[in-house]
Amino acid sequence: MSTVKTTRIQYTPSSFARASLLHLAEVGRLTALKPHISQRNNLGGFLFLVVEKGAGMVQMGGKSYQLTAGEAAFVDCSRTYSHSTSDDLWTVHWTHFDGPALLAIYNKFLNRAGKPVFSVHDTRQYIELLQEIYQTAEGASYVRDMGINTLLSSLLELIMGDCWTENKHFQRGNVEEIRLYLENNYMKSITLEGLSKQFFMEKTYLGHVFNRAMGTSPIKYLTAVRVRKIKELLRFTDNTLSDIASKVGFSSEQYLSRVFKSVEGISPREYRKRWK
Repeated sequence: MSTVKTTRIQYTPSSFARASLLHLAEVGRLTALKPHISQRNNLGGFLFLVVEKGAGMVQMGGKSYQLTAGEAAFVDCSRTYSHSTSDDLWTVHWTHFDGPALLAIYNKFLNRAGKPVFSVHDTRQYIELLQEIYQTAEGASYVRDMGINTLLSSLLELIMGDCWTENKHFQRGNVEEIRLYLENNYMKSITLEGLSKQFFMEKTYLGHVFNRAMGTSPIKYLTAVRVRKIKELLRFTDNTLSDIASKVGFSSEQYLSRVFKSVEGISPREYRKRWK
């Protein structure tokens, strides 16, 4: 007798999808009928699974992680991993997929989550999305690889939004407050030390928390806000670079030009010339 009841699609993406898109290998649903263990080694790609009911275990990197209903795992399948159940049999929905930039995204996930398992905000949202991936893979649309790419991108967005669990509510609230402060006060002189005093947080901790949430430091985020505003002023006004520098918080036209070119790859004058 089989140890599991499963419904799955093993998908073959086009060569274009393999080279350029997030692409699907397999998607399905599994219900354990009795305790079992499944182990893989050097499979490649990445596995995401979310537990609908019951409980089980995921082993990866020499560590074991308990998973219960409402929890998920995101696993690098180039490493040895296994998943198993005991007496509390589980039902899981999963997908195995890959993509040209997915390793970098996965590393960002681990940086946020700290481990390959996390609690999800809305289990049903994941299940419905995985079912939509299944239905798309099952269909005959000539653009289904593009559709699967879009759905897998949505899955990654959900994962990255839910995976940050350490002091989640406290930190996210503080980070959003800091982010909005940077968005609304970019024209001022802002330093990490100043932010530390403004938000009553030790500066190293503030930088760590912000980077975990936003994927960049507060000062780099501030630079991105300023460059975005510079581009707007270059395109839609005739302000001089000196005027623009004073409006966006740079001490001089020369400093503005140096920062702008480091971000955009061209000078502010060249950017304006392209859009005028």
